[in-house]
Amino acid sequence: MSVAANRYATALVDVLHPDKAEEGLQQLQQFAALLKEQPDSRRFLENPAMSGERRRRLLKEVSAAFGFDRRVSNFINILTERNRLPILEDIIAEYQRLMDKRLGVVRAKLTTARTLDPAQQQEFARKLERITGKQVRMEVAIDPSLIGGVVAQVGSTIYDGSVRQQLQAFKTRLVGE
Repeated sequence: MSVAANRYATALVDVLHPDKAEEGLQQLQQFAALLKEQPDSRRFLENPAMSGERRRRLLKEVSAAFGFDRRVSNFINILTERNRLPILEDIIAEYQRLMDKRLGVVRAKLTTARTLDPAQQQEFARKLERITGKQVRMEVAIDPSLIGGVVAQVGSTIYDGSVRQQLQAFKTRLVGE
């Protein structure tokens, strides 16, 4: 993560936390998605040959169309003026990390062999919350090669309860003895 991304993210979190922090993240993500979908707009905004006034007008229209918070709009204007749009994704990632830290949230990736219904996902989230002592936000992925069970990754810690891992451990014990 770049020092610049950290500084910009910290500044925005400081301004928006606590009441508008999550909303600010969603608005930054919307803006990043728009730039991804509209590469011509991104090139226009990143082009220093374009007048600052034309870029500000475009950003004002985008902000109004999406209903961005005034502070998020100002932040995007600053990024554009200082030619920092190329690090927008890094800023968003750092913003999310800082926001999670302040809110006591930990991100977890849950990989399962089959699709889980919402109740099962909530149950896994509750179990991980008990283990970590923090609120958990999960991303769920499906990997049929697990055969059954789940693999949960919270930070650098991996909890592997998959059938594939159990079979591998059984094989190792059989071969090792």
